[in-house]
Amino acid sequence: MANHGRGSITSQGTISAEKQQSIANAQFNASQVIGKMVATTLKGVQKEVSQRTYRASNELRNASLYVLRGKRSGKVYRVPNTGKTYKASAPGEPPAVRTGAFRLSWGTHVHVEKKGVHFRAVAAIESKERAGGRLLGEMLENGTGRMKPRPYKQAVIDKAMPKVKELYKKPYKGS
Repeated sequence: MANHGRGSITSQGTISAEKQQSIANAQFNASQVIGKMVATTLKGVQKEVSQRTYRASNELRNASLYVLRGKRSGKVYRVPNTGKTYKASAPGEPPAVRTGAFRLSWGTHVHVEKKGVHFRAVAAIESKERAGGRLLGEMLENGTGRMKPRPYKQAVIDKAMPKVKELYKKPYKGS
């Protein structure tokens, strides 16, 4: 038995043009809603990635403050223009604190970029402290012609990494 009213299905299983248009409109509306939800979720995840990256850079800074403190086993020197003395670091030890300027010079650096649904996040710290026109951190890490290296970078990374991994392992809420 066939029902030939508007928008009805006939006994042969065909759909009227009006019903087809209605279904197409519903599918279009649904895809727009889903697209907006995906875009909103991605924006929320990107914001969360940025926040976690900022916290990761703070963990690096905190680790640098930890690694660049404490007593060292090198020679004792006088701090220039003061009556104070300090014990320098021995080759292979992290740099000793002479005035504290290098230790406190570290600033955070955060960069997050999105390509499609992929994110690239960089958490870093940097010191622009200079000595003799060169970056002090590089001179200490790598040494110079007159001084053996005082490596500290890997120790900072090793100290910060457990907390940084913990930050990124938590589930993302999105929006």
